[in-house]
Amino acid sequence: MALPALQEWHDFYLMIGTASGAIVGATFVVATLAANIEKRKIGITGFITPTTVHLGSVLVGSAILTAPILSALVLAIVLGLGALAGAIYGVVIWTRITQLKIDWIDRFWYGILPILAYVLLGVSAWLMFAAFEPGLELIALAVVMLLVAGIRNAWDMATFMVMGGPSAPDNKP
Repeated sequence: MALPALQEWHDFYLMIGTASGAIVGATFVVATLAANIEKRKIGITGFITPTTVHLGSVLVGSAILTAPILSALVLAIVLGLGALAGAIYGVVIWTRITQLKIDWIDRFWYGILPILAYVLLGVSAWLMFAAFEPGLELIALAVVMLLVAGIRNAWDMATFMVMGGPSAPDNKP
């Protein structure tokens, strides 16, 4: 049986998915800028790729949530597995970036917030299966958290590259 309340969210997920897809394209531009920067491996594996993965999660999640027929069981399984994978990936990224000399605000946006969003997504998918009424709102909150983190991080990376990357005088420890 399909979730009729999910149809009310169709335009929301269509808009969120479109926004995340556009920002994924912008991160490709940032990756191109990073190609000429020294120390680019940690930049790509620690910052650019995770941001693209989180935005891709928003895009895929939005595609799933705009599917015409979606049962509570399918929603719980698909979003739950995606949330688990995202949370594990977030922990891997957290361990990478904590080895760097970066501000706590960047550790929050690149590491902590995405992990929290994936955990919330997993919990809310289970709550939807358990017929908990605010489950759809919590799923939307988790997706928006990932989108906002992606927007902020894409902007952070772009400004970092424009300012000269790690070789700029202001970016040296």
